[in-house]
Amino acid sequence: MSEESVSLSNNTKEITKVDAKEVETVKLPKGKVGKIYLRIDGDFGDFSPKRDTANFYYSLDGKNFTRIGTADYKMRFDYRRLFMGTRYAAFYYATKQVGGQVSVEL
Repeated sequence: MSEESVSLSNNTKEITKVDAKEVETVKLPKGKVGKIYLRIDGDFGDFSPKRDTANFYYSLDGKNFTRIGTADYKMRFDYRRLFMGTRYAAFYYATKQVGGQVSVEL
């Protein structure tokens, strides 16, 4: 799990800084893993004003989920300069050799 935060200039909305950090990594069992299930629990809206937090989980069987990353991750939203908020993404990249694939189903 990684996190990136973008800073913009007030006048031109130009990107002035990008802070990136790796929050946590998970070692998967050797061999092929069939499916990895991802879950995000968001806490925002009328029932908890100004809380705007999320917790991230993964599972190898779709039943037993393990939290990954920071508990109660604070989602940010800045409407003053641009419509910016927290976005989630799933991606794959090879680390040892070229190739491989990933399919994401919602």
